[in-house]
Amino acid sequence: MTDNKLLMARIDDCISSCDENYVITNTNFLDIYQQSDVIEYMKKKKDVRYEFYGGFEECERKTVLFLPDYAENADYVRENTDLSPIVALEIKKDNFSSLSHRDYLGAVMGLGIKREAVGDIFVTEHGCTMAVIRSVAPYIKENLSSVGRGSVTVEISDNFSDAENNSSFETKRCYVSSMRLDGVVSAAFSLSRNSAAELIRRGEVLMNGVVMSKPDVKVPFGAKLVIHGSGKVIIDEDAGVTKKGRQAFIIKKY
Repeated sequence: MTDNKLLMARIDDCISSCDENYVITNTNFLDIYQQSDVIEYMKKKKDVRYEFYGGFEECERKTVLFLPDYAENADYVRENTDLSPIVALEIKKDNFSSLSHRDYLGAVMGLGIKREAVGDIFVTEHGCTMAVIRSVAPYIKENLSSVGRGSVTVEISDNFSDAENNSSFETKRCYVSSMRLDGVVSAAFSLSRNSAAELIRRGEVLMNGVVMSKPDVKVPFGAKLVIHGSGKVIIDEDAGVTKKGRQAFIIKKY
């Protein structure tokens, strides 16, 4: 069975368990391409209530929550944190080590934790906040004492907001002749128009979690664009039309 078929079998298991037991069910963390596959697959499941959830608001790796009638959306999980399948690991480092995203992820996976159990990692000067599946959190807390050459302490929290407040992004004003996807990607990611169009045709650009394949798709304000390995941007604000008729907009680039 292929990885995609295994994922869809897991989706069907979650749907059945949610329906039969009237409880919130979830997958492990999925990358952006798996999420896009799920979106396409769920178009066939008209009456199923689901939502992507990764703890942080602007996260890339997310689980899929399947929701019974009493849970309207992921806000129910945020408000009833004991029901959340995800917790935040607050990893604090010593004052001497310089540690990266790769260092923290490598240290956790070195404990035997699978990548699918770990979500986004927000790194700060004092350590990091890591989204993980709740069931593995106690094991990591008890066994993670060092990252690289530095020593660390670990606490389990249900609060992702502090990391979100410390997340970094830059703002940029962009100009395009129209809000075509290839033009917006070109301006937002500082690429040539041809390079942007080629990435789109290769299926490497996602808009709001869905893989795009046509360069002429219109990009709405508020959309999130992701190129794997090149970061993500939010088309944050309509900045009006210039005297020369070019559309201006503001992005947040993470």
